[in-house]
Amino acid sequence: MQCKNATSFGRLSLLQAAVLAALGACPPVVLAAKANKAKIVKIAGVRKAAHARIAKAPALTARGGTPVATIGRALIDQDALSGNAQTILNRVPGTNVTSTNPLGVRPHISVRGFSQTQLGYTYDGIPIGDLFNGGLTGGNNNYASLYNLEPVTLGEISAIHVLYGPAPPDVNSVGGLGGTIAYVPRMPGTKFAASVFGGYGSFGTSNYGVSVNSGTMGDGGRLYVRASHRHTNNYLEGSPDSSHSFYGSYVLPEKNGHSVFSAIVLLNRNSGYIPARMPVPMIDQYGPDVQWPASFTYSYGRATHEMAILGYKDFMSRRVIFDTKAFYAYTRSNQLTYQNPSVTPTYDGNITYYPFGSGAPYNQYLYVTRTGGVSEDLNLLFGRARLTIGALGAASLYHSSQYWLSTPGGASIPGQNDAWDEHAYRTYGKFFAQARLRWGGLTVLPGVKEEAVDTNINDIPGAYYPVGAASGNTYSKPTPYLGLTYRVNKGWRVYGSAAQAYKFPNISAYYAADSTATATTPPQPITVVPEKVTSYQVGVHFANRGMMFGAALYRAYFTHTFSSVYDATNGLTYEYNYGSSRYTGLDLTGGYHLTRGLKIYGAYSLQSAQYTSNATNSFGSSVVAGEPRQYTPTYLANVGLADHWRHLVSSLWVSFVGSQYIGNSAGGVTGTGMPAYKTLNASFTYTMPVDSLGIKAIMASLNIDNILNSHALVYEKQFAYPNGPGNYNEGEPMMPRFVGLQLKALFGA
Repeated sequence: MQCKNATSFGRLSLLQAAVLAALGACPPVVLAAKANKAKIVKIAGVRKAAHARIAKAPALTARGGTPVATIGRALIDQDALSGNAQTILNRVPGTNVTSTNPLGVRPHISVRGFSQTQLGYTYDGIPIGDLFNGGLTGGNNNYASLYNLEPVTLGEISAIHVLYGPAPPDVNSVGGLGGTIAYVPRMPGTKFAASVFGGYGSFGTSNYGVSVNSGTMGDGGRLYVRASHRHTNNYLEGSPDSSHSFYGSYVLPEKNGHSVFSAIVLLNRNSGYIPARMPVPMIDQYGPDVQWPASFTYSYGRATHEMAILGYKDFMSRRVIFDTKAFYAYTRSNQLTYQNPSVTPTYDGNITYYPFGSGAPYNQYLYVTRTGGVSEDLNLLFGRARLTIGALGAASLYHSSQYWLSTPGGASIPGQNDAWDEHAYRTYGKFFAQARLRWGGLTVLPGVKEEAVDTNINDIPGAYYPVGAASGNTYSKPTPYLGLTYRVNKGWRVYGSAAQAYKFPNISAYYAADSTATATTPPQPITVVPEKVTSYQVGVHFANRGMMFGAALYRAYFTHTFSSVYDATNGLTYEYNYGSSRYTGLDLTGGYHLTRGLKIYGAYSLQSAQYTSNATNSFGSSVVAGEPRQYTPTYLANVGLADHWRHLVSSLWVSFVGSQYIGNSAGGVTGTGMPAYKTLNASFTYTMPVDSLGIKAIMASLNIDNILNSHALVYEKQFAYPNGPGNYNEGEPMMPRFVGLQLKALFGA
């Protein structure tokens, strides 16, 4: 077919163009124009900058020599129903995140192939990762982890920064060897605004809620509150899940303008049936949504995360700024698991914990942490130089137990029907000094920090600790950092960094010591040492005239690499050191404004991780230098279009995940891998001005994930058959096609 007068189509939206292409019509000729920054426009008298422009695609820039990608408010608002505060990270380069339901249950997070227990997490600059197990939800190596804990939801954040590699010393990243995920809280604005929203999507997924921004009140303070409820029947059989969230933030500037007080409170609760990771032979036979029948086994969990942050920033003079924050966090996970004792399973890997002949079909698992601390920063400004001196101190209490019960709600008697019942504390301290020096276009960021961790664990008598035991130790490690950024001209910047970082052992590293104690001998000394990384990276960033390009090359050397073993005979996970390893990779990002409202963008990450020494653990698992590290995708990529046409904002993108090797339950790597897969996704947001009955606008958002309904296993792990030779894999299937629609009514002055 020959097309004539193609430009007669006029200015079409991305959605219209896609429909015309599907029908075989001639596509419009798009004339490249000089891209201008999107202006803030008025919609029915309301300034809605966040929704009147294309959401910026996350791209690599630099902070003090460290690559960083940012997810902004507009992109967060487009991902409200089908995603969560973890899976949205798939939009940034080099990041791979999966979850077993839309609400975010059991996430697996990796950045550049580094697992979620090798990453740091902050919220409002305060660490929110578990001090005892690492990761955002207890870690993906600990099988008794906080499966359905939701520390942060999309409604509580206004932006997300992903820092690649060890962060500068002033970032409170605990254990952030491979990177840091920094969540920025949603704070109140100066003008009154409110919204009421609700949505429904695939798998019986729904949400509804309300938010109110007070604007500036009589005392100068501003308040933002939000409450929401989410539910899903889930795409896996028999695993419905529900969440309740409440969030509030308050800002009070002093009238003299020299200081500001802030307060943040959040509460997230989740309850539901926890989906099991299923044997791959059963998935192949019965389909990807298969789960164990409740008559055989099930697990029901309730999880709570509460957090409060008080902040005070004082501009003491034009050269001195003092910033202090106090925080408290509480997490609780309570899981009841049933297993029919009359059934002898073919597979056991990660089904449940067995009652070991006790005859009790239920077990009650409890995990509670209480963490409090203070962060202090003193900034001294000297012309083009800045010196920051600061400290962070945190203390966390931990209680974990598992009891076998004959009936739900039965008595839990220490020393009689407990598998374990342990209490622990861990204190963390950090002192740092960091300078920022500028000469012309060159910025140098040197710094150093000293970290110290003290841990003590006490196990009362139980099945795994017949006599009870107590153990602990203290680590103290200094780490340097050097970052450089050079502005070549208006568009080009080059940067680089060299840094070291440590991750301290998880609480599971202490289990093996306590289990060796007898009535006459104390526990064996702790032999696990902190994991260490030495990281180097260089990059370049260009942005000018509607074009953006970024590239970063990195290499990270690990010693005392952490790995873990799941012992199917007792349900415990042990952490240990497993030789040395090396990570190497390249991250590329790019974008171009085809017109003022139409943008194309993409990212590509090539990554490789190998062991660099031979190692063997006490469970007989061995690795050889040159073998690949498990769960490191060979590549990650995404490419998409973003369009703003009148009141419609559209996005269409495809994500690619390369093949990756599978790990085994003993902590090693297998010779098999998960194949590569891809997903096609789209989102459309239409804002209709109303200006009636107090309503200023109605927003309708349509999300379609995995449009082509691709099928793949996003996570697999190898286990040995319990009653015979050979191995099998357990896996988690990816979410099928998801379609969701959300409506939001906007109110404002």
